[in-house]
Amino acid sequence: MEAEIAVFWGCRALSGDLALELSTRVVMEALGVRLSDLRRQACCGEPLRSFSIPASCYLALRMLALAAEEGHEELFVPCSKGYYMMKWSQEVLARQEGLREAVKKALASEGLDMAKLARPLSILDVLGGLVGPEAIKGAVERELGLKAAMHPGCYLLRSGEAYRVLEDLKAVLAAAGIEAPYYAGLVDCCGGTLELTRPDAALTLAGSKLKSAAEAGLSCIIVTCPTCFAMLDGRQEEALAAAGGGKQVPVLYLTQILGLALGIEPRELGLPFNRSPVEEVSP
Repeated sequence: MEAEIAVFWGCRALSGDLALELSTRVVMEALGVRLSDLRRQACCGEPLRSFSIPASCYLALRMLALAAEEGHEELFVPCSKGYYMMKWSQEVLARQEGLREAVKKALASEGLDMAKLARPLSILDVLGGLVGPEAIKGAVERELGLKAAMHPGCYLLRSGEAYRVLEDLKAVLAAAGIEAPYYAGLVDCCGGTLELTRPDAALTLAGSKLKSAAEAGLSCIIVTCPTCFAMLDGRQEEALAAAGGGKQVPVLYLTQILGLALGIEPRELGLPFNRSPVEEVSP
C-alpha cells in the first residue's frame, strides 16, 4: 500500500524522545505510509487542562484547524495524550455551547475556522486501520517469538471504547507474531499523571506495573504513550526500588517492536536511546 498523512508529533518527540520519532518514521515508511510533518507544531493543551479547560481545548483544536488549513483531512498523532486531547476537546465542546463559542472566537482571531478541522488518527487508527493487520503480517521478516505485556495506557483507553483499543492493539501485535496474553495490571496506570504532585505514588505505580509483567513471565512491555515510556523505561530503576525491588524488564514502543519484526535494525528504531534492557529482546 502507499499513503501519505500529516503528522503532529507533540512536545515529547520535539523535545528529545528520539525512540518515538525514529521508530515511527522508519516503521511507517516500511509499511508504505509517508509522513508529512505539520508545518506548525505546538502544544496540544494537555498540560493546561487542570488550569484552564478553554485554553486546553483551544490549543488542541488549533492543531486540527492548522492541519485543515494546510489541506489535510486527517492528522496522525503518535502521542496518546495529544490524540486524547483532540478527541476529548471536541466531545466537551459538543456539550457546552458557551465554551464552544469561546474557542471558536479564539480560533477566528487568527483566521482559523472551527468548522474545518482535520480528523485525528491514533497510532492504532493508522496501524490497525489504514495499514491493517494483513499488510503488517505480510511485511514481517523476523520471527521474534515473544510473549509481551501490552500496556495501552490511560489516554488511549479513554479515547474510545476501551475493549476495542485492547482488541486492536492485540491484533496489531499478533500480526507481527507477538502474543499478548492477559496479565494482572494490564490496564493499570503507569503513574505518569502523578509525577509532579505525588512522585512517590507515581514511582510505586510504575514499579507495580513492571513487577506484574515480570511475574507473569512476559518478555517485555509494549507501550504507545511517551509518558508511559518515560515512567516505565526512563525511570525503571527508581520505580522498581519504590515498589520493593524486582527484575528489570525491557520496555519498547509499539513501533520499535514492530520494526524488529519487520527486520529493521535496532539502531534505526532508536533502541540505543532506551534505558531498559532491550538487548534481551532485540537481535
